[in-house]
Amino acid sequence: MDLVDKHLEEFIELFQGSTTYFGVSKPTGKKNSKGKAEFKHWVEPQPITKDHWISHLRGESYYGSVPIRDDNTCSWGVIDVDRYNIRHQDVISIIRQRKYPLVPFRSKSNGLHLILFIEGVVAASSMRKKLIELASDLGINDTTTDIFPAQDEVDLTPENWDDKRKGNFVNLPYQKFNMTTRVAMDDECNSVKLEDLYNFVKKFRLTPAQFKKLKIFQDDETKDYPPCVVNFMKNKVQKGEGRNDAMFNVAVLAKKINPDPVMYEEWTREMMTKVCSEKLHPKELQNIFKGVENKEYAYKCKTSIARMHCVSSECVKRKLGIGVNEALPEVGKLIKVNSYPEPYWILPIQGKSVRLSTKQLYQQLLLGEQLLNYDIVWRPLKATKRDPDPYRDWLEELVSNKQDMEGFDAVEERDDVFNNRMARFLEDVEDTTEFDQIDSDNIWRDDTEMRFKLETFRSFIKKLGYNWNEKECTRFLEQGGAKPKKKFQGIDSRHWVVVLPKQTEHKNKDVKFTKTKAAWEDN
Repeated sequence: MDLVDKHLEEFIELFQGSTTYFGVSKPTGKKNSKGKAEFKHWVEPQPITKDHWISHLRGESYYGSVPIRDDNTCSWGVIDVDRYNIRHQDVISIIRQRKYPLVPFRSKSNGLHLILFIEGVVAASSMRKKLIELASDLGINDTTTDIFPAQDEVDLTPENWDDKRKGNFVNLPYQKFNMTTRVAMDDECNSVKLEDLYNFVKKFRLTPAQFKKLKIFQDDETKDYPPCVVNFMKNKVQKGEGRNDAMFNVAVLAKKINPDPVMYEEWTREMMTKVCSEKLHPKELQNIFKGVENKEYAYKCKTSIARMHCVSSECVKRKLGIGVNEALPEVGKLIKVNSYPEPYWILPIQGKSVRLSTKQLYQQLLLGEQLLNYDIVWRPLKATKRDPDPYRDWLEELVSNKQDMEGFDAVEERDDVFNNRMARFLEDVEDTTEFDQIDSDNIWRDDTEMRFKLETFRSFIKKLGYNWNEKECTRFLEQGGAKPKKKFQGIDSRHWVVVLPKQTEHKNKDVKFTKTKAAWEDN
């Protein structure tokens, strides 16, 4: 048994991704202007097999794995730094100083693949968010850097095979295993051999629980700054990359720190040497100061240089970021109330307790509408290139720290609610002894049962203030023991039937539902 066969399963375990497709790279036989071999890349719509893995490790083929799995989870993610001149040792030193569990690999372009391995799986969206935050803190979150998985979710329908929604693959390391430079590196930039790789990775591999607790290093001086400004300082904005836009955000930050014009202008000039590779012309700087003098001044988040370094989900939480004062009102711990027929949520916000349905909480637009009923104006969180779904990130954090409110018997409450609703339904809606009349928004009933159209019940529910759709009404009726029917008394008609309680008190058309065992309750 050679080294490839001996360590194959370990390698597959580390880099297993999508089981629906994998990446292929093939040399074209040509070289680019820098003398490097050119490759053609494509995706094969089929599972990667053991033979593929073996062929790659033995140097017979070039294959890649898609980190995001079919269920939108992943067990590894990559910060792909495509810089030819990057000093590997410098990056590795910072990683270890900050105790980040990233494993560095040399890439094909002599750049870096910084890989975060999970013993298990986490949501691809969570992995992307964490890697973006790590890249930002390391000062490598720019146009030369890509994040994998490249998507939060994939679409596996056949018509989307050529769409980015299918996922993006990462070139696998150890092509021709120990005869390549595309290998893991230790803290001294020494190559890690294939036979040592698994045990080396194990030292850094996180469980899902450890991943969740992984914190990003925060410098005391800049911990309250918006991430874009912090990243400007780490990367130094070059001429032609949007220095004026970058310095505008610096000036906004300066004014937030000290609104006195003399003070914030002086601080901005001092920051210019930290943010820009070359100083701006004095007239350019004066134009920036005129801009921030406006009462409506705010960070320019939509400029290309800001989007490149944006981590909006983090920014909204920082004291001097866009969130606390300009985007998000102050929010307390989210409460989930496990009520019947479905749970609802209590969001403490701006000193008020806002009740939300699951749909209202899940959709940002509906949340904004409900908050307005409480006189709270919500400023929508908008997608950026680096954070395509900041609202989801904010929501995930809320839900992960939620408090569950119990204290009742769900089944018992369900039965009580159903009984009460049916009693009121009988009271509020006209009844009939002619079945063909139920098409006219009536209830047919006798001494043992009641029959009605779903539309009739839905109209009644709407009057009570519940904007239920057909699916929600159906679920309520089914859970209460009601049965759907297609025919009655020789008449074809889709309707619902509810058996009346065994104990009833008739007073004209009124029927009183008692708390004794009803026919629709479990025996």
